[in-house]
Formats: sequence, structure tokens, C-alpha cells
Amino acid sequence: MGKNKVVHLINNQYFRIYSTKFKTTGMHDLKAIYKKIYTTLMEEVPECFPENGNHRKYPNLPKMNDLSIVSLAMTAECLEITSENLLWFKINKDYPDLFPNLIHRASFNRRRKNLCELIARCIAALGNKLISEDEVFTIDTFPVPVCRIARERQSKACQRPEWDEVLANKGYNKIMGGYFIGYKIHMITTASGVNVDLYITPASTHDVKFLAELDEGDRHLADRILLGDRAYISEAHQLRLWDDLNLRLEVPYRKNQKDRCVYPISYRKSRKSIEVVFSQYCDEYRIKHNYAKRFRGFEARIVTKVAAKTFKQFWNYKNGNPINKTKHALAA
Repeated sequence: MGKNKVVHLINNQYFRIYSTKFKTTGMHDLKAIYKKIYTTLMEEVPECFPENGNHRKYPNLPKMNDLSIVSLAMTAECLEITSENLLWFKINKDYPDLFPNLIHRASFNRRRKNLCELIARCIAALGNKLISEDEVFTIDTFPVPVCRIARERQSKACQRPEWDEVLANKGYNKIMGGYFIGYKIHMITTASGVNVDLYITPASTHDVKFLAELDEGDRHLADRILLGDRAYISEAHQLRLWDDLNLRLEVPYRKNQKDRCVYPISYRKSRKSIEVVFSQYCDEYRIKHNYAKRFRGFEARIVTKVAAKTFKQFWNYKNGNPINKTKHALAA
């Protein structure tokens, strides 16, 4: 070893004395977080869950209702448990009395996929309570790989036309340092970081593709200002969105454009909020850690992660805390 390197020896007796086996707070308590989510959804989104908690009609009532399935899925994402195998192991070991009628893990995965649209409705219902009438919206994309680029030829994850509605393909991302196999997540958020809209496309899709999907049916975007980067420069889409939705798309001009004008500093500051949101999804919700092999499973995972973040933001808003401090939102 060099002269400047010092090795610190630590006696492991301190780790035995100060054991972390017993929980003293509800921050990482699955039972406490599950009850918070279950109760909040039942009170704030009653239109999605009738008295029996089932949104769908079943010939025979299942052991776990739809409200329990959605709440458990969001609880796992709040606890950063990305594997259902780990979730079931944790429930059976630490919380066997919390779910006396726990269904099989395969049934849980299947029902969560079928309830994907319902979870999206819960996101919209909770998010609408956090959006002000004059708030500016921001649009951007981030990549989510489904396999390593080295396995491009042999991997079939999310690439089977007979099973996958949207096929993953090869795309380039400068931040990731090259090509990747997967999808692009197109997201619209408010300046305060609340999700407004979400769209999943193959990795090779250009960012402007999301603008082409917006039409007169997207009335939740009407009469707003939408901030984008230079990837969204499109005069045709700007005019169409203004005519259809009265939506003003503001993008920074290129230096060589003839009609170039100064991009306001206030817009630049507002656009930074969506970068913070993407960082939170990657760090706190591990959105780039994908275990799905089919698009329906991938979509369900993404929507559930967005639902977990929106719930944490709503919980902060309900308790009078800054809505974007979601790392420890459920500690109190």
C-alpha cells in the first residue's frame, strides 16, 4: 500500500449492539404504508372503487378485491421493491397477518396488468387535486432499456409481435452513452413535477411523435403553455395544437433560425423541474430496472411507479409539506 493510504479496522461488535432488526418508525413499514394508500384511495377516488372495492365485475368474488391489488402494487413501489418474488417473501415472513387472503403471485401480476387503466385513472384523480389552473406544463422524454445492448440479437424481451402491442427496438441516447434496446417514456408534467400525461413508444421514435398523438380529445391540456426542448421544434405541430386545443408550445430556437427570438429565463427555470422528476424516477423508483418480458407487464410497472410518486406528492400536499420531497414522504 502507498504511504497515504490508511486502513480503518472496525470492530463488528457495534453492529451487534445497535441492531436494526426492530423498526421504530413507519417509514419503511409495509403495513403502515399499505393502510395509508388503501384508505386514501378509498376516500379520494370513490368513483373508481365501489363499496366492495372491485372495479371490474367478477362471476365469483376474488379473495383480494381490486382496491387491495392496486394498493399493494403501489406500496411495493413506495418501498422500492421491484421484484414480486421479494415482495411475496417479505409479506409471508414479516406480515403474514396483514393479508390472510393473499392470492398467488401469478394471479396478482395478471390482475395488476388488467387494472392498468384503473391505476391510470387513480393517477389522474389524485394529480388533478395538485394542479392549479394557471400552471405551466413541461414535456420531455427519457429512455428505459429492457435488455443490454450486448444481448441485442438473442433477447426477445418485449419484441414479439404476436404478444407485444408496442415493440421495443434499438435507439440512441447521448446521456446513456450510446445505443440501447427498449422504450422511450414521453411525459408531460406541471412545473411543480406532477404527472399530467404519459406515452410509451419504441426507442427509435422521435420526440415529436408524442405531439402527433395529441388531438382534440386531450382537453386536460387545453389553454395551457407547454414547454419543450429543441427536439420538439415543429411549426406544423405548433399551429395544429394551437388550433385544436389552444395549447401554446414554447421551444428554444436554434441559433441559425431566421425568426429566432430570446427564450425567457422563466421558461428555462420551469423546464428544469422535469429533469428533477426524471432523476427521482431513476433513483427513488428505479424506473430503469426492468424485469418484464412482455409489453403489458412493462406498461403496468411504469404506470404503477408513476402512481406511487403521485400518491407521495398528494400525501405531502395533504400534510402541508413540499410535494416533491417524496423520499421520506410516508415517514409521518
